[in-house]
Amino acid sequence: MKLYYAPASSYSQRVLIAMYEKGVNFTPISVNLFDPDFREKYMQINLFSKIPTLMTEKNNVIFEANIIIEYLEQNFPNTSRLIPLDSERAIEVRMLERIIDVYINSGREALFADTQRPLEERGKKEVLKAKRLLETALELLDEKLAERTWLGGSEFTIADCAAAPTLAYLRMVYNYKHLENLTNYVRRLEKRPSVAVVFNAGREQMTQMLSTLRYPLQLVSL
Repeated sequence: MKLYYAPASSYSQRVLIAMYEKGVNFTPISVNLFDPDFREKYMQINLFSKIPTLMTEKNNVIFEANIIIEYLEQNFPNTSRLIPLDSERAIEVRMLERIIDVYINSGREALFADTQRPLEERGKKEVLKAKRLLETALELLDEKLAERTWLGGSEFTIADCAAAPTLAYLRMVYNYKHLENLTNYVRRLEKRPSVAVVFNAGREQMTQMLSTLRYPLQLVSL
């Protein structure tokens, strides 16, 4: 299998974490979408020019991070499970993954975009709405984590793959230290070997990207 990815991409990181959790063999191919020639060639693989993209051993092309993880679950059933076999628990972790993507990651993107506007143009209605939904989602996760090690319970799942990069990058634009359960959970995430490897690999590229911003931001440690 070949995985086309970018080290600092949060969606790439989700899939990489899943790959390392399951211990599957794959060939990583770093993608530079800012290079016009590479981008043109890459579009022959993924017409949407998005990352990550998985090319299977049968040369089937799969994109969208959560779909790639679903593929890994179906095709490598004897490795660590990221989607529980129990149907109710599986629905819950899928729901949590969607909450992270739709409300937390989208809110993070809205807040990030807001930081790159002049001060007088910040804090508009749509940004405030995104922030409110973001905070609601964070509080929901904090409640879930009151008696859980991971979002789905005692086992690491697809929801945690999504949460790790999303919550790490969120700290650049939103401080959630007041949510104690969530903060302790993120500390556990960052100590997990699969997450630590992925974060270390992406740190240099993310630092370079941050240095080009109009209004600089920085990666924040807990």
